[in-house]
Amino acid sequence: MSVKYKLVLKKDLTKGAAEGAKRHYASAPVSGTMNFNSICDVIADRSTASDGDVALVVRGLLRATEEALLRNEVVELDTLGRLRLSIGSSGSVLEKDFQAGMIRKPKIIFTPGARLRAMLDKVSFERIGKEPEQPDAGGEDDRPVIE
Repeated sequence: MSVKYKLVLKKDLTKGAAEGAKRHYASAPVSGTMNFNSICDVIADRSTASDGDVALVVRGLLRATEEALLRNEVVELDTLGRLRLSIGSSGSVLEKDFQAGMIRKPKIIFTPGARLRAMLDKVSFERIGKEPEQPDAGGEDDRPVIE
C-alpha cells in the first residue's frame, strides 16, 4: 500500500543548524475523512449486522472505554491496540506544597496493536506534488533554434 507524501520547507531542526536555515521534510497530507456512518456501513457490508447494530456496539464500546479510563484501567482492544489515560504536572519541591491544580489536562494515549504494527511494515511511499528541478545538462535551451 502506498502512502502519498509531499515535501514542505520548514525550519531546520538539526542540531547545530544555522539561524534561519531551512530543510525539506516529508509530510503526509490528509486525503479525506472516514466518518462514523461510513465505518458502520463498511462493517455492516462485511458482516450479518446492520449498520444500526454496528453503531450500537461501537457506542457501547465508547461508553465502556470511558468508564475504564476513568478507573485508571488500560483498555485493550485485541489486535487494534490499547488506550490509557496519561497525566503530567508541574512539580513541587515539598510534597505538602503539591496541589491538584498543578496537574495538566489529561491525555489519552493510543498504542497500536500487533495488526496495526504489521500493517505499517507493508507501507511504501509515493511522492506527490512538484518534482525536483533537474540541473541543466549542457547549458542549451530546450526550445527549437530559429535561424
